Amino acid sequence: MNTDLQNPELFRQGPPYEVFKYLRETDPVHWQEEPNGGPGYWALTRYEDIKRVENDPETFSNEPTVLISDVGIAGDETHKHLIFSDAPHHTEHRALLNKELGLSRVRKARGGMERLVDSIIDLVIEKGEADLVQDLSTKMASFTIADLMGLDRQHSLEMFHAAEVLTRNVPVTEGIGLEAMTTLFKHGSEAWAERSSNPRDDTLSRIAHSTIMGIPVDEFQFQLDFQLLVTAGSDTSRNVLSTGMITLFNHPEARQALLDDPSLMPKALEEILRYNPPIFSMRRTTTRDTEIGGKKIAKGQKVVMYYPAANRDPEVFEDPDTFDIRRKVNPHMTFGGGPHQCLGSHLARLELTTMFTKILQRMPDMQPVGSVEWPELGEAPMVGGPSGLRVTFTPGKPVVDQDVEPIFA
Repeated sequence: MNTDLQNPELFRQGPPYEVFKYLRETDPVHWQEEPNGGPGYWALTRYEDIKRVENDPETFSNEPTVLISDVGIAGDETHKHLIFSDAPHHTEHRALLNKELGLSRVRKARGGMERLVDSIIDLVIEKGEADLVQDLSTKMASFTIADLMGLDRQHSLEMFHAAEVLTRNVPVTEGIGLEAMTTLFKHGSEAWAERSSNPRDDTLSRIAHSTIMGIPVDEFQFQLDFQLLVTAGSDTSRNVLSTGMITLFNHPEARQALLDDPSLMPKALEEILRYNPPIFSMRRTTTRDTEIGGKKIAKGQKVVMYYPAANRDPEVFEDPDTFDIRRKVNPHMTFGGGPHQCLGSHLARLELTTMFTKILQRMPDMQPVGSVEWPELGEAPMVGGPSGLRVTFTPGKPVVDQDVEPIFA
């Protein structure tokens, strides 16, 4: 069996679950060589090992990066990407952003989210056909984060497309990768110029006029936070909605159960998140010599956690390869864990629950037409999902008769 986790072909249509199963059973702490002269890393596929790493940030550091490659590390000693940092910087930085993504603020957005999702469905409901990924998933994720950040929804689609390109692990020094980076930087610069001189009552303005570790946020730090919100906040939710609907197409009994009893949706969402997580892997770097699963890990070595493998570990999940929307015990690792657990998990659950519910209510007979389209990959991706899928459904009528105000207004 090909167990080269740096081979992008293994991830062409999502996580390679058979490879993960083989490694979890035979070599759960697996030494993986890197291409292009990289030093290699330890690949973890067992739930308990991944949970341990997540919960021990003193031994397993997020610095200098959580990306597998060391190329293109973001930030410096005083400017840090939230995800690429440790305490105490991470603690203070996270507290700043948590005010924007905390549970209380997300709860207030529930009514607005329902109107926003209805307005997105309205754009295609009369046609009886759409592209699930581009017309529904992408707009749900993009418009939600645009509202959070205080950006124009339609104008934001360009930068969210750029973020999607970057998740394919394409080179950022040339071609479409360089173009995507340039696009994100341009939007970030425009937002900084506007918010730093004319602040509004929105997330970006509050970031622009805040301090982290006693240092006022400047354009460099603003760009790091801007790119974090765009990339982490949009592509993951888009992929969960897309792969989740495909999973429901492939499990009609589960879909029918949700149509018959919509109250099952919160539990069903957790199973969708477990079954096909949008983030495939995340790296840590050891700060001291340690040991995992009987393997000695030297200080400074990379350790990479493969979340889809953890989510299918039979030591934790009964019948892990079965899609069960009534699963009683479901401590999935899709949002990570420990102090670096996903900051946007509350918002993700709100937008996904709302969109799945609305699609089932307003497009109950939606069916795929043709094959799922997948993006071309550069290196093995850390985030993934389909790029297109045509669907048909019985046409309906729009339900929103006026422009929808920003949901975080």
